[in-house]
Amino acid sequence: MESLGKVTVICTAFNHEDWIWEALESVAMQDYHDKELVIVDNGSSDRTAERIKDWVSQYSGLFPVKTYFFEDTRPYCQTFNEVFAETNGDYLVDLSGDDVLYPDHLSLSIAQLSQDPEAAFSFSDAYLLESSGSITTFYRRNTFGELREKLHMGTIYETLLRRSIICAATMVFNAKIFRKESGYDESLYYEDFDIQIRMARKYHVVFSDHVGVLKREHEESMSANQYQRYFSKMLPSTVKVCEKALELNQSQDENKALLERVLFELKHALWSANFSAADQLIQMAERLHGKGLKLKLYKAWAKFKLDISWLYVSVTS
Repeated sequence: MESLGKVTVICTAFNHEDWIWEALESVAMQDYHDKELVIVDNGSSDRTAERIKDWVSQYSGLFPVKTYFFEDTRPYCQTFNEVFAETNGDYLVDLSGDDVLYPDHLSLSIAQLSQDPEAAFSFSDAYLLESSGSITTFYRRNTFGELREKLHMGTIYETLLRRSIICAATMVFNAKIFRKESGYDESLYYEDFDIQIRMARKYHVVFSDHVGVLKREHEESMSANQYQRYFSKMLPSTVKVCEKALELNQSQDENKALLERVLFELKHALWSANFSAADQLIQMAERLHGKGLKLKLYKAWAKFKLDISWLYVSVTS
């Protein structure tokens, strides 16, 4: 495909020895040729670093490849920003070492972005591969492969407040805008909820109706531990992003959407016995003028710190 600008793929791996080779090969096999690959091993304790070195020693050499090997595991958002600062591509992909890009993902995504130079990022559909081997698409589709639910881009900020509707693994960023917005928030444990909210508030985003990524869902993935019993590392960051969103909101409809998200996160915080996060979410629900029996029940649950997280684990495992 004719170049519309250089794309930088930053592939970050952590204990991904079983999958990292396939992830790197998927970058090499892209039909978009104006690319560079930056590989980061973030303190893996398995053979991931060795596998990366083996792949680099054998790859074709047709595009630039740079590697970083860290002895200790570093904060994800900070590390990504530092690595990104050393690049100069026009587009940016954040690839996990256990995911796979399909060969036309970059070309189709960048074609969409090139039609709207003010768009912050594009996103697409993905196949979700469960540990059991079952595969589904991120978006529900009918037997003809058509989306069952239309994505309304004009209200996407409000929708993102309410629920997660973007598979982060499919996102291709306008690198200029990513740089302008100072990249990921380094005070957070994870990145996608915040970056989507911040960019959807200020910029256009575009959807490309193709399946671009194979995303693996397994017990060691970050998302699998979102509501880890007692000590979730992600929930405090989720609370902070909700607080930031409240400052960004411009209408009562957006506040209602945020309240829906807060109550959802509150439910999971209580079920997983993350009571500190639950207390913060209750305070935010009250700031959003939340009312009703559900919130009263949640407040009582938090007050008495009723721990039934053992049941939550058995239901969600």
